[in-house]
Amino acid sequence: MSKMTGFMETHLMPLSQKLSSNKYLVALRDGLMLSMPLLIIGSIAVVIGDFPVQAFHDFMASIVGDVWYSWCWDMVNPATMGLVALFAVVGVSHSLASEEEVEPLPAVAISISAYFLLLQQMEEGGYAASSFESGGLFTAMLTALLATKLYAVLLKKNVKIKMPSTVPSFVSRQFEALIPATVIVVLFLFIRLVFAATPFGTVTNFIVTMIQMPLTDIGTTLIGTLFITILNSILWFFGIHGTAVIDSFMGPLWYAARFANFDMFQASVTAARQYIVTQDFANHIIFLGGTGNTVSLAAIMAFKCRSKRIKSLGKLSLLPGIFNVNEPVIFGLPMVLNPMMALPFFIVPPVTVLISFCAMYFGLVPYPTGVTVPWTLPAPFGGWMMCNDWRGGVLQLVVLLIGGLIYYPFITALDKQYLKEEQAAPAEEIGG
Repeated sequence: MSKMTGFMETHLMPLSQKLSSNKYLVALRDGLMLSMPLLIIGSIAVVIGDFPVQAFHDFMASIVGDVWYSWCWDMVNPATMGLVALFAVVGVSHSLASEEEVEPLPAVAISISAYFLLLQQMEEGGYAASSFESGGLFTAMLTALLATKLYAVLLKKNVKIKMPSTVPSFVSRQFEALIPATVIVVLFLFIRLVFAATPFGTVTNFIVTMIQMPLTDIGTTLIGTLFITILNSILWFFGIHGTAVIDSFMGPLWYAARFANFDMFQASVTAARQYIVTQDFANHIIFLGGTGNTVSLAAIMAFKCRSKRIKSLGKLSLLPGIFNVNEPVIFGLPMVLNPMMALPFFIVPPVTVLISFCAMYFGLVPYPTGVTVPWTLPAPFGGWMMCNDWRGGVLQLVVLLIGGLIYYPFITALDKQYLKEEQAAPAEEIGG
């Protein structure tokens, strides 16, 4: 154990800290979160608009008229989930500008302009709605990173117009952005013209074909997901916030997979979807009940254990665990550097992933639809909403039960140890 701890402290902890604090990964992670409220609204609209009971739709149409059949996909969806790429430009640019300690709003405006420069206009003018959907997500993120970074570098190199001190600051900041904006617009115009001369035609086609799809395909495989899951548990075991580290580089891939599935779901509810592992699979399977899938452990602690220490902690941890928050168990039991609980903590998550992946792969449970599900939504509702099918919820309950069975012998052994210590304490006080 001491050798492993030394290895983690020497090699893995510095690497994880670098990843979790890398300003570009932080910008991607935080920037994508900007769209979360609207994505949730759009997802709830989809769940209602595609509720699988025709009598419900007939009843609603009799009340509000034919608009009931179009309000979701034709009105709400294009204004929420249909703008995910544009939200990414704004969020990532603002986040990176803040990390670079430069004025964020000009960076956002310049990044939006750069993104539109890369878009292919339709023959009749204007831009296709698909340019702002999931297909443009990677292009949006990379554009925001490049444009904002270049904007920050130019400002820090004093490549800007300096206004007299008498000019109001909000005016001078806009003039400071003039030269960087000119350079960035010219650069992205050049990039557009270069790619227009290639077989890809546009930057988005190139990124989707050569970068987004290969990375997403690799990162969402069973082997890749099992590796990420085990790594997450290892990091948490040594007191490192594994979820933040993992999400910093897997988040963009899981988001891309989510929206690729949603495009298919939007085309047809029954259409075959491409990816099993999406952002929602991560939230409601990999991190179900928190890292280690410990909500079943908390239930055992609360209702089966006898030691006051474990039983009281279980009661305190159960409610947060139901909503996928498990820091009370991680640091209270603790799971951190606890050799007694290390084995189940490492085993339960990959077992959960393996069962869930196979259940979806072999058709027992539908693939995630791509609908954005709040990560705090409890099981079985999270699984049902993720798959738009009750079997998704049943899958969550099954893996929680199996996880509980794995945890049971370990937590009962620890409970007996603590119970003996508690029973011995009064005797020692009397003897003293």
